[in-house]
Amino acid sequence: MAEEKKKGGPVQIRSMSSNLLSDKYRDSIMISYQFIGDSEADVSFDFFGRSFKTPILAGPIGGQHHHESGIIGYARAINEAGSVYFSDYHNPDIWKQFLEEGLAAARVLKPLADNEQLLEDIRYDTEHGAVAYAMDISHGMTVYGVDDGQKGKAFKSKTKEELKMLNDASPLPFFLKDVQCVRDALIAKEIGIAGLILSGHNNRFPSAVPPLMILPEIRKAVGDEMKIFVDGGILTGYDAFKALALGADGVLCARGLLGAYMQGGPEGLTAKINEMTAELKGAMAATGSADLKHINKDSIVIL
Repeated sequence: MAEEKKKGGPVQIRSMSSNLLSDKYRDSIMISYQFIGDSEADVSFDFFGRSFKTPILAGPIGGQHHHESGIIGYARAINEAGSVYFSDYHNPDIWKQFLEEGLAAARVLKPLADNEQLLEDIRYDTEHGAVAYAMDISHGMTVYGVDDGQKGKAFKSKTKEELKMLNDASPLPFFLKDVQCVRDALIAKEIGIAGLILSGHNNRFPSAVPPLMILPEIRKAVGDEMKIFVDGGILTGYDAFKALALGADGVLCARGLLGAYMQGGPEGLTAKINEMTAELKGAMAATGSADLKHINKDSIVIL
């Protein structure tokens, strides 16, 4: 049962937690291993022409500033592991430092009502070395169906035409984050958007369909033309393998990586990504999955 605040005090949302639903579904997925003729797997990940060591990427989450190494230490640790950081919409100085250091990062923009500000942000990211840009589409409205906003900035849900304008504003790949249905995925495909991030956004909207459950249907609908990443409760390399076998190109991790960072600092975070990548490599080797383009989709059993 989630609790939200609105004018007049807290309101109890009496509905099933999307996080619990997602965790339960993910844990119902088993891996059918095959051991005859196993061989080492290649986990190198192609991101629009750039090669990285792992398809286990870092998703946006708050709280990094509570560690002494701060947000920049978080981003550096992700890059040390050969991964990509889909970053929160940080203050301009922190984001500028990311790009000045050449860190592989993409900024997840909020759906600001001010499209000119969004276009300015996209221009900046394009000119200063971001690997991509994304938009968190679930923040257009609150769970109560009114326009959202944060820190004095108004948000507004984007129309198909506005998303096309934002997509056409840069040659960088553009991702829509928090996609949860085939309808939105097909709209994104029609516009020419490069990728989708399937996510329940940490129970922002209760009773949401688990990302891994809707993933195969969305993959079938959009084909192989779009990159699809899954975000939500991915804590191990085995979880990542399940997502890849169901049709994802990669996964985003947030809660699990933040915990590793708070406990072990940058070294702990890098080690966590490396550990998850090693687990993924093991699962691939033991299912006859030679590389990320040849994941054995028949190795998945759903209870």
